[in-house]
Amino acid sequence: MTRNSWKKISDIFVSFRGLSIVGISDISSSTISSVFWLYMATILGASQYGQISYLLAIAGMSSTLASLGSQNTIVVYTAKNIPIQSSLFFLIIVSGCVASAILFFIFGNNAVSIYVIAVIISGLAISEILGRKQYEIYAKYLITQKILMVGLALSLYHWIGINGVIIGIGISFLIYVIRIYKGFKTTKIDFSLIKSHRGFMSNVYVSDIFSALNGSIDRIVITPILGFVALGNYQLGIQFLAITYVLPNIISKYIMPDDASGISNVKIKKLSILISVILSTLGIILSPMVVPVLFPQYGHAVQVIQITSLAVVPHTISAIYASKLLGTENTRILLFSSVINFVALLSALLTIGQIFGINGMALSYVISVVATYVFFYVATRTKKIQLF
Repeated sequence: MTRNSWKKISDIFVSFRGLSIVGISDISSSTISSVFWLYMATILGASQYGQISYLLAIAGMSSTLASLGSQNTIVVYTAKNIPIQSSLFFLIIVSGCVASAILFFIFGNNAVSIYVIAVIISGLAISEILGRKQYEIYAKYLITQKILMVGLALSLYHWIGINGVIIGIGISFLIYVIRIYKGFKTTKIDFSLIKSHRGFMSNVYVSDIFSALNGSIDRIVITPILGFVALGNYQLGIQFLAITYVLPNIISKYIMPDDASGISNVKIKKLSILISVILSTLGIILSPMVVPVLFPQYGHAVQVIQITSLAVVPHTISAIYASKLLGTENTRILLFSSVINFVALLSALLTIGQIFGINGMALSYVISVVATYVFFYVATRTKKIQLF
């Protein structure tokens, strides 16, 4: 590679320093996480892999319910220099403790309870870091947490089984306690700030609830209908899909504070859509070659990957829409999009999923993503909101 080529790469990195840091750290983090879960798939088998996916779905949905729409609220208002952090930290941690206690009472599973508290703490801290655009600090925390996750989860799995995996992941998130402590020191608790922004926060909260349902309802529905083995195959397919979602997640984290500050990133948004097309195509073409070799126990995962790969492009565009709407506080459209996604997903799961089994479940997921994209397109055109 010539000196001029290296200089061009260096200039691009400098121009998009924040995006580069978020991108590299997220890619590294997702690589660690993906390799970990793919490895767990090989040692757990389809049934136990499905079981742990089911427990994490319940824990993830519970943590969202307890978060009260705080994460996106913190990103937006921190970027706007409104000192709401400590007030939300206190309120959400109390809410998380209540949710954790309720889950333990219902399921008698301390692993799930620990995971809920830890995820809530990490979500609050990450939101505050991103709102301040402290991307280097974000990268350090993220990579450290993933490394701890692998070591703790694997160690505890060999000691107490699948609950050990959940506990290990939960403990790894607790490194963010340091950031929460600093947040309490730098801003005062003032619940009047929450009250004055309750309209925005309530819309985001309801949207987050439906988003959590959208992220969990498929696993909760599949389990009683098709069982843990089918869920394990489905979850392996979704794990591969999560790899292709790394890009839109990176873009969303980077552009949301800028959208909130009135800064446009047209080239980045267009580039992300182009790359998502490439990733979707690769998922369809490569899965029949890779999965049977690496995961012979998961006979139905190939079809799941091929079908769900169709969701990558509409998901990417929807993530860009969501960032724009959050940054400009147009939360009502975001709220309705979450409702539409949930209704489309649940309806398809209970009809197409029932008829066509695991492939129908995968197709149901794609239908819900496309429905969300179509709604965003129509709603923003009606409101004359420019995406680029």
